[in-house]
Amino acid sequence: MTQTDMLSSDQEDLRLLRESARTLFERAGGSGRARKLRDASGGWDSDMIGELAGAGVFGVTVPEANGGLGMGLAAGGVIAEEVGRVIAPEPVVLTIGLSLGLLRRLRPDHPKMEQLINGETNLAVAWQERGPGGAPADATCRYADGKLTGSKAWVVGAAGPHGFLVVARGHNGPVLVLTEATAAGLSFDKRVQADGSSLGELSFSGTPAEQLAEGSAVQDALAEAISDTTALAAAELVGLSDRAFEITLDYIKTREQFGKPIGTFQVLQHRAVDLHIMREVAQATVREVLAQMDCETDQKIRTRLASRAKARAVTAARRITRDAIQMHGAVGYTDEYDIGLYLNRALVLSAWLGDDAHHRRIWFETREEEGAA
Repeated sequence: MTQTDMLSSDQEDLRLLRESARTLFERAGGSGRARKLRDASGGWDSDMIGELAGAGVFGVTVPEANGGLGMGLAAGGVIAEEVGRVIAPEPVVLTIGLSLGLLRRLRPDHPKMEQLINGETNLAVAWQERGPGGAPADATCRYADGKLTGSKAWVVGAAGPHGFLVVARGHNGPVLVLTEATAAGLSFDKRVQADGSSLGELSFSGTPAEQLAEGSAVQDALAEAISDTTALAAAELVGLSDRAFEITLDYIKTREQFGKPIGTFQVLQHRAVDLHIMREVAQATVREVLAQMDCETDQKIRTRLASRAKARAVTAARRITRDAIQMHGAVGYTDEYDIGLYLNRALVLSAWLGDDAHHRRIWFETREEEGAA
């Protein structure tokens, strides 16, 4: 098989994966399902987790030797885009990028790997802390004698998991430990974000935990997993932007003023063209980055690539959703119209793991370091 044939085969696999994921989400109820879950409890649907797992979604980036599909980060991006299109509340990117990202690098033999891939369990990842530090080497959350003491901040998706993967400080540097959500001495302060998802702080007081890995390997694996997740979050923003733009086009084609559709007004046509270009550029950038990250082993380069994707996706998503609200007019500000859901999700997702200004700074700093070397 020639290289061209291999590339064509890969693209066909991604196309089929996209169609399968889109059909699955649309059959489940699309964005309307996200609204119902938000209004009900702000959580996610455990049955949907099972369906996603049955379709191989969670194991898409996990090597086949470890029970996954081994399709790489580009395939994970396809899934993330479809998640964004329907603003699905399920922790798909969290699981693919962070939970499985850490376990497959540090403990691919652990039973939780198979359980995550099969949708039998959910694990949130807690690695950030308040204060000037927060990196694994600076963590004040301590692990000693099989127990955790301290706290973790900004834990995403912590209202519904069965357990937590916690990066703490042990006797020999950073450690990755696993603790159950029902473990003694664990408390969670939940805060609801603009899109209805949960964010909060974990507190540990002699909480029993299982050590999975320690030393510099933990820090390296965390950096790689965060880069993966940042790029996947960018892909989710691309999918979100794509659907928000489609909703807006449909609206301006049907909403009439002065006896004709507002989409015939030249000023709105020009704005729509600008948004279309932003959407296409962001989509092309993010997909290119994901493909490059699949082939790149240098973590500094992978970090720079992920920052490039997130910066571009955030800029496009915020502009598209903001302008979409304006182009809907007064009704865009009402909760009954779905476009508001997309704006709120874009705001939350744009801030998670760093906004566009943060990632542009990372991109420039890494480029300067590379030039100085």
